[in-house]
Amino acid sequence: MSEYAVIGLGRFGSSLAEELQALGNDVVGVDTDRGVIQEMSSVLRQVFQADATSEAALREIGIADLDAAIVAVGSQLEHSILITVTLKKIGMPYVVSKAQTDLHGEILRRVGADQVVYPERETGLRLAHRVAVPGAIDYLSISAQMGVGKMVVPDQLVGMSLVDSRLEEKYRLRLLAIIREGRVLFSPSVREMFAPGDVLLLAGPDEALARLG
Repeated sequence: MSEYAVIGLGRFGSSLAEELQALGNDVVGVDTDRGVIQEMSSVLRQVFQADATSEAALREIGIADLDAAIVAVGSQLEHSILITVTLKKIGMPYVVSKAQTDLHGEILRRVGADQVVYPERETGLRLAHRVAVPGAIDYLSISAQMGVGKMVVPDQLVGMSLVDSRLEEKYRLRLLAIIREGRVLFSPSVREMFAPGDVLLLAGPDEALARLG
């Protein structure tokens, strides 16, 4: 189990904190808004109302003793920069900072952020690919026109083996895994039969994923 701090509990920060905790980690949430703190107190194990730009406040909470911190503050760019600087100053080993623009991200890197993320941009890219691949439940972009799609097995494949489906020859798709009743079958045998309700992880061109879906 790892210990994380999520600073800024808006829509992005709160969903991130909840998911990190659901994955079995210990999460400390920090925000300046009392209402947000009260709401998240029933969700996260620990929440603090504090000004994360203050070195004293972060030291009092014990943030530096955790494994990593995610700076998820919203549109106040100067606050995210100050918080990132302060976290590194008190000895936080790994800081992930949310950026709004390329310039914002470059500044965050220069002041010490170990990783910079662009949630709005990444969400837009994922949505664009999911629109282009309508059968996908979820999608991970690999390049401009290629990715990994997660989709329910099409009716035409049910009862067919992987080798008989000719996914690679016919669709130019590589089957990475089958998710079946909560189990994940990685690199399934070519004789594996597709069953109703199977969820497939397929890698290949967007147009091929769209054709299969």
